[in-house]
Amino acid sequence: MPTLICALDGVLFSEAPQRRVDAWRAANGGVLGLTAADDLADDALRAFRSGLLDEAGYAGHLRRRLSWTGTDEDLVQLWTTGSAVVLEVIDVLSGLRERGWLLIAADDADPWTRRNREGQFGWTSSLFDRVVRADKVGAARPDPRFFADLLRGLPRHGPRLYVDGDARNVSAARRAGLDGHLFSGAAGLRSACRSVLLAST
Repeated sequence: MPTLICALDGVLFSEAPQRRVDAWRAANGGVLGLTAADDLADDALRAFRSGLLDEAGYAGHLRRRLSWTGTDEDLVQLWTTGSAVVLEVIDVLSGLRERGWLLIAADDADPWTRRNREGQFGWTSSLFDRVVRADKVGAARPDPRFFADLLRGLPRHGPRLYVDGDARNVSAARRAGLDGHLFSGAAGLRSACRSVLLAST
């Protein structure tokens, strides 16, 4: 049985992190303690995604990083600005499922993002046979512990494709023994699935 492991962030869900930063800046009187969305990627965010830092702890950290003067409610509400599901990827996943593929989701979203997704896009979870969550594993991508949990219970035979929008995670998947593919759109995902099937025959 062929298996596709699909990262939710950057594959099924598109994010506009700079839009989030711009929204914070506008709500904070034009002043913010960082300039780019990449500045958010720190140890505290990794701990928050992995369930090692609670919501209040991360909110406090974020208030300090941003020099935030607004309410925590506004801070969290703006956190989810710009998130959307990629419908073309839904079509690909639905087609693979109909053809007998095992579909697994790799989810290391933080609690705020996860709650927003469950409220707006909860129906997408029905596409997957299993969802591996960082907060349950205690580690996020590209940590080898996350990939070890992804491999748990996978069929030993047949193609096992991992798709992610982040090259570091693709490299980690390859080190774990998966066929890693860097996501470049729904057409690229379809093509990667075909190539993996051809290579296995």
